[in-house]
Amino acid sequence: MGWLGTLSLGLALMATPPRVQMPRAVCTGRGACITLIQEARTDDGVLLLRLEEKLPRRLAPDSAFSLWLAWPLEAERQRQLVFRSGEFLSTVETPAGRFELFVPPKVLVRRTPSEPPAALVNVAFDPAVRGTLKAVVNEVVAAAEARGLLTPEQQQALAARQKALEERLPELMRALDGLRAKPSDPKARESFLSTLMAFPGDELDPASRAIAAETFLTADQRHALRKAGYEVVGRRWLEYPETSGELAYRLHIQGAAVEQLVREWNAGLRGPASGLENVPRPALEVERARRHDDVSFTLEVRNDDGRTRMEQVLQRLLAVPGVRPAPGPPLPPARIP
Repeated sequence: MGWLGTLSLGLALMATPPRVQMPRAVCTGRGACITLIQEARTDDGVLLLRLEEKLPRRLAPDSAFSLWLAWPLEAERQRQLVFRSGEFLSTVETPAGRFELFVPPKVLVRRTPSEPPAALVNVAFDPAVRGTLKAVVNEVVAAAEARGLLTPEQQQALAARQKALEERLPELMRALDGLRAKPSDPKARESFLSTLMAFPGDELDPASRAIAAETFLTADQRHALRKAGYEVVGRRWLEYPETSGELAYRLHIQGAAVEQLVREWNAGLRGPASGLENVPRPALEVERARRHDDVSFTLEVRNDDGRTRMEQVLQRLLAVPGVRPAPGPPLPPARIP
């Protein structure tokens, strides 16, 4: 080969540089880490890594473990689990031990070049860390229970939540036994991971609507708690129609204190002050004796009413017993459109 041929070969090699596979470390909050080779990065920022699973044939009964696994899922479930702004982490302490499931955001793995990408998970179990399995109750409902304000029906509802949570534990333990027996078996893996992810349910969700103070408690119970010094915040939201027209929006107020509505109106930050025009509005005040009163209503704010949105909401608030105009100049426009 002459010098021209040698030069041509050298230029060709320079034009197609070798592919560099970068190592990537993935860690849980407890410091369990794994280093994998990056194969690609998608346009939407998802890392595709190569995972070599090194699993024992069996996991010893009653032993602690921490495993990095590929979890094949159907497309929509995988998208919901992986395409998050932050990690997914579920930790549950039970009388049998502590379970932990960790899924890093925007990371997919595959064990072979021909395998479809799957979610990367770390699943851990420690039988030495045990706890009481108790359904979550938000602090306001817990205060009502401690003060003896709950009705027998409400107490039964809380007991039913506790029973439903406890009855799921045997199923989780059976799925755990299946994984211990065959850690590499796809069916055992799917059964255990799905059961563990679903285990907390509504009963371990502190934001569950089923025990929200504005729906679970009565107006009299909320009023009594406020008088006792507890902050019982109601729910406020705007419901917009699907198409623009005569209805601008519906203002929903559920289980709010009168002083909460007045405070939010005057601050111009949220609640009844949301959705108003960029105009000044009169300040309001509340009679001291009525400040803890409970208020719930839905107001249709319309575009064809002949009044501004601000005037419609103002008149509805003035119809609440104990609310009246406050002396002084008008307030500046609300800061939420």
